[in-house]
Amino acid sequence: NVAGSGSSTLQVPIVSLDGANVMTATADGSPVSNTALTETGVTVAVARQALKYQISDLANLTDGGMLNVQRLAQSMVGSTAMSFQTLLCDVTDGFTSTSGTSGVDMSVDDFYSAQFTLTLASVPGPYLCILHPRQLADFQASLRAEAGPSQFVPATQAMLDIKGQGFAGMFNGIDIFVSSKVPTANAAADRAGAMFGYGAVGYAEGSPYAITGAGGLVYPAGAPLVVEFERDAASALTSIVGNYYVGIAKLQDAMGVSIITDA
Repeated sequence: NVAGSGSSTLQVPIVSLDGANVMTATADGSPVSNTALTETGVTVAVARQALKYQISDLANLTDGGMLNVQRLAQSMVGSTAMSFQTLLCDVTDGFTSTSGTSGVDMSVDDFYSAQFTLTLASVPGPYLCILHPRQLADFQASLRAEAGPSQFVPATQAMLDIKGQGFAGMFNGIDIFVSSKVPTANAAADRAGAMFGYGAVGYAEGSPYAITGAGGLVYPAGAPLVVEFERDAASALTSIVGNYYVGIAKLQDAMGVSIITDA
């Protein structure tokens, strides 16, 4: 969280540690030369995401429990989650390594190809996969022709309680999430899902402090979201405004594979 950091950007260092360099045989009493660390840095920039609803007093007072000021404010939490998901999918579609063929339905071979690419790049597990519903359906259709020990494990309620909505199941030890926010590719002919290891992508958020002079404010528990109410008495309108400060960036390109298959 960049709140109070003095900057709206977060610099993430990527340093060659934890086994990137190995020791060399050195005679007892002999000096060893210095090994320079390889270091790169990735900047994650936090920016504003906003949404505004407006409801009239007449609509509010005739509400039957489904659409009122409080319900619109509550809906901002879901909009925040979908905004994060959209930004994430717009990053994971851009890995240099790709799997799949444009215009061709996703298959089990495409899944394995992405996994093998990560394995050959020495990306540590566990991996996770994000697919569009069309890609997931094509993948499952391809699974029907497969035989052998590997099998798809669909999400159970217990899994959903732990991993959250969007979790579709597991295949070959890899968690698969499904999202309609997975973007198109190749002039909308394809969808661009992804498979990656933890550390491939990073994000930063900003939680605003108490806002001086503001009217009604809502800070949903556990979310860096601020919902504010704005009143236009002359027009008998109430505005519900949500603000969310977030940034997502690709940290290590070699740790991910974009899966580009028919839309």
